[in-house]
Amino acid sequence: MGVNLLPYKTCNMDCIYCELGCTRKLTTERASYFSPERVLAEIRSRANEGFDYLTFAGSGEPTLCSDLGQILREAKEIIDSPLAVITNSSLLTSKKVRDEISVSDVVLPSLDAVTPKAFQAINRPAESLRIEKIVEGLRAFRQEYGGEIWLEVMLVKDVNDDDIEAIARTSRSIGPDRIQLNTVVRPPAEPVSPLSEERMLEILGCFDNAELIPDWDWNVPQSSEEALLGLLEDRPSTMEEICSRIGMNKEKIIKYLKILETEGKVSKRPLCGRQYFEAREKL
Repeated sequence: MGVNLLPYKTCNMDCIYCELGCTRKLTTERASYFSPERVLAEIRSRANEGFDYLTFAGSGEPTLCSDLGQILREAKEIIDSPLAVITNSSLLTSKKVRDEISVSDVVLPSLDAVTPKAFQAINRPAESLRIEKIVEGLRAFRQEYGGEIWLEVMLVKDVNDDDIEAIARTSRSIGPDRIQLNTVVRPPAEPVSPLSEERMLEILGCFDNAELIPDWDWNVPQSSEEALLGLLEDRPSTMEEICSRIGMNKEKIIKYLKILETEGKVSKRPLCGRQYFEAREKL
């Protein structure tokens, strides 16, 4: 279950591979965007839905939310599922931010580059961000944090694939519990290319405790698309309603709806505390 604490594409980086498109508000300032009470009320209303993790990520960098620490602490008291935070690692330079996210059970920071040149090329950070400081922040967080750290490395052809050995050395010095290697499989913000599956398998050997996580099969079979759009053209539906009416496992439905939303064929809107999906043609 994902929690978004920011307006769309509010971030301190403008990564060239981002599936959400280009950053609309590039900022390094933390701020309160939605009241904690509103966020916690929404979490409380979904607490019994049986999700594996309550994940704080969304459409920007979640640590830019100045209420994150409070929301994490209070969410921990509301739900039984573990908490996860997905972050671009940029604000782990701050002891305050590190302390706030230490409440979570799993933190998934990213590290796509370890040199200023590659950092600028792939992440297009706000001017004040320095990759050397971010790496120091990751090392400090590892020393302070007793939960799981799953470090994600996004690899882009002809952008940061020459820095693989340096990234691998740096990742060993951080000591994450897992390293997740990814490449561009979803429509990116810029016209960049993925590494091949064969190349990714070669790179896997450079890292310790690493796994490949790209979903190379990022498409919707025609029959599944027709079934989903046919249902949603008939009437807007919640995830539960879709699952009950279509003979398909929930994981595939979530994936296919995400793809169709990215392609502009499906949209979602909240109504009376529930999330409804609908075909774009109905808008």
